[in-house]
Amino acid sequence: MSSPINLPAALVSSPSFQIERVRRRTRDEVEATLGSRGTTMREFWVLTCIVEENAASQTHLSETLAVDASDMVRLIDSLEKHGWAARERDPKDRRRQIIAPTKKGIKAQAELAALVTAAEDRALDATTTKQLKHLRKLTQAILQEEG
Repeated sequence: MSSPINLPAALVSSPSFQIERVRRRTRDEVEATLGSRGTTMREFWVLTCIVEENAASQTHLSETLAVDASDMVRLIDSLEKHGWAARERDPKDRRRQIIAPTKKGIKAQAELAALVTAAEDRALDATTTKQLKHLRKLTQAILQEEG
């Protein structure tokens, strides 16, 4: 086991540094967990969006998740290879692609969501329930201002 890193006080008190460290810790744990299932965190995010919305356009997904359109194409390609999503033409606008979850995708999303929750819990295991509640409230407040 490695010894704790002695960080400069200015960094420890910096919200941007703190957020980055928490983000990295949770991302690493979630990515490792999802990687063992042959998928990624960003694929899980896209799958979650299409399952919760029952379908979404590629443009909407890119905007919602702040993912470049060309990256979104690759993410959707991967979901299709897994059998979790299917591209369909929008009946209202034939130029537009709608991404819909498959039955297999709906089932996979539920299974992956449980794995992600467990991974996040492991990454944040040093926190109390009360601290996590405060963290969620803080991040929700920040995200509401954004959107």
